[in-house]
Amino acid sequence: MIKNLQSKFNLNFFVLSIVGWLFSACANPLASVQPDIKAFQHKYPDNFGFVEVENKKVHYAWSGDPAKQLLIFVHGSPGSWKGWSRFLLDEDLQKRFFIIAIDRFGYGNSNRGVTETSLEKQAQAVIEILKLNQRSKKPILVGHSYGGPVIAGVAMLEPQLVGGLVFVASSVSPALEKVKWFQYPASWWPFRYLIPTDLRVCNEEILPLKSELETQTHRWPKIEAKVAIIQGVDDTLVPKENADYIVEHLKKEQIVYFEKTAKLGHFVPWERPDLIIKAIESLVGEAAYK
Repeated sequence: MIKNLQSKFNLNFFVLSIVGWLFSACANPLASVQPDIKAFQHKYPDNFGFVEVENKKVHYAWSGDPAKQLLIFVHGSPGSWKGWSRFLLDEDLQKRFFIIAIDRFGYGNSNRGVTETSLEKQAQAVIEILKLNQRSKKPILVGHSYGGPVIAGVAMLEPQLVGGLVFVASSVSPALEKVKWFQYPASWWPFRYLIPTDLRVCNEEILPLKSELETQTHRWPKIEAKVAIIQGVDDTLVPKENADYIVEHLKKEQIVYFEKTAKLGHFVPWERPDLIIKAIESLVGEAAYK
């Protein structure tokens, strides 16, 4: 009996250790924007929609004027449209843009719990959203963390459709992508069923991210868009050198905004939303949109 209790304790301790790490590595501190989420849902209860991609539905929230330039926000791992609620409520952005924040495959109302590890398929979902654009001006795409390689994938697959990219603490370098040893057992049966859904999906899409990023390496020259980059020096989840990787793989004239900030961590959208606004502003009016 004592051995059984000890085995059970060891198993529980192992699972809790995995969950603890995933919470730290895959966390999304939405507590600070809960009032914004509630405010958006109350003010715009009907501002939600779906597009279909290969028999899957991609859910999104929107605000602003559908006749204006399209501005798309793509969350990291995990996440949902809710992480961008502060930007959806921004009245200045609403006057100038048709703002869309999506739920990536596997999260929110986009087949939550069904992991999609292909960056190309994640990008295809965003490309489908681009079809909502009603203006001749090319859209601006903002990607945080895992959302960075997703928007890069969009610009690689359909360079003529994208005017600007804002990379926010983005995981783009395969060489910098590291996997912790306990991430592997976290994806094994039965552990994967003991982990909260969003954290499980986060782990399952991060495990193959290095190889997925390697498939993008030779495609960076295909990107034609103007680019803005934001990176925290004190980011413990995405190494700051990722920002330099982007610069190295694009033409000098494509980089119109570069912000590598000290005393800033990974969660830029909630800690320093002003930097993202500045980055968007830097792209407006660039030749790529004319």
